[in-house]
Amino acid sequence: MRFNVNTLLLALLALLLIVFIVPADNRNTLTAPHTVVIPGLGTHQGVPFGLYALLGWLLTALVYTLLNTFTRLRNQADSARLLREMESLRTNLDRAEGSRFAELQTYLERRLGELQTQVSAQSQNTGVAGLQTRVDTLGNELSADIGQLEDYLRRKLGE
Repeated sequence: MRFNVNTLLLALLALLLIVFIVPADNRNTLTAPHTVVIPGLGTHQGVPFGLYALLGWLLTALVYTLLNTFTRLRNQADSARLLREMESLRTNLDRAEGSRFAELQTYLERRLGELQTQVSAQSQNTGVAGLQTRVDTLGNELSADIGQLEDYLRRKLGE
């Protein structure tokens, strides 16, 4: 188990305070017998109350440290779980985006093939002037299609 550095420093500070506040001549104060009345358990004579109070404080500090460590570990586990979920989501989104680009490439290739067949058909049927007009029209249509695709991709990618 790894203790939190702040808690360890706090425990060290408390220990140093006890050592310096309670001089060696007064150490018997901690172990002096007292009469302690505990509700429901009766009266007890000869109990070193100072020592029990110190041990109770140390036990409370230990429980706090354990709870703090447990909470920190649970938060780290939740964070790791969220990171794994985000990674799988990113992978799925990348895969979906790849399929969209493949569809776009297929569409553009099909459209380019259609345009080439239309240009070759027009060149056989009409003269140079009619062909130039048809090429200009097809160029405008292709530019409009590409503009629409760019707008669609920008909206979908959030730009």
